[in-house]
Amino acid sequence: MGIIPVITLPMNAIVIIVAIGLCYTLLTVFLQRKLTNPRKLRDIQAKMKQLSKEMNDMAKSNAPKEQIMAKQKELMPLMGESMRAQLKSMFVILPLFIAFYYLFVPNLPLGVTDATASIKTVFFITVFTFGIVMVIVTTLYDKRKARIETLNSQTQITDANKI
Repeated sequence: MGIIPVITLPMNAIVIIVAIGLCYTLLTVFLQRKLTNPRKLRDIQAKMKQLSKEMNDMAKSNAPKEQIMAKQKELMPLMGESMRAQLKSMFVILPLFIAFYYLFVPNLPLGVTDATASIKTVFFITVFTFGIVMVIVTTLYDKRKARIETLNSQTQITDANKI
């Protein structure tokens, strides 16, 4: 086996593993979008950001600790809800990854012997790389969608004021 275990795999095996890794990544993104409501998460995160800013402003202006604690009591349930929403999808995605990594991918009939480590390495690198790309793509998509929703709501408010 070479320094980089992937080198020992034939190109057709690498292509098959990369395709499976891409399919796995797309499946997990789909499941994550179905199990969580991105719009609701955006709203929660915006509210958390607003409350954090208010708490920081209150701390800078030496506000009474009771007021700061009241804001913190508002913030904590939102943090818990955000965490639960994000973990909900992980309870599905992580077992799926373990099943792919330990059961499915090493047992593929690729015609390669003693290459389990190489196959797992290619799969892991593929999922990691495509995962980063998909996070960037979905983040940009969500930001664009949020901007469009904001513009639409501002347009509706302006139209309502004209009437």
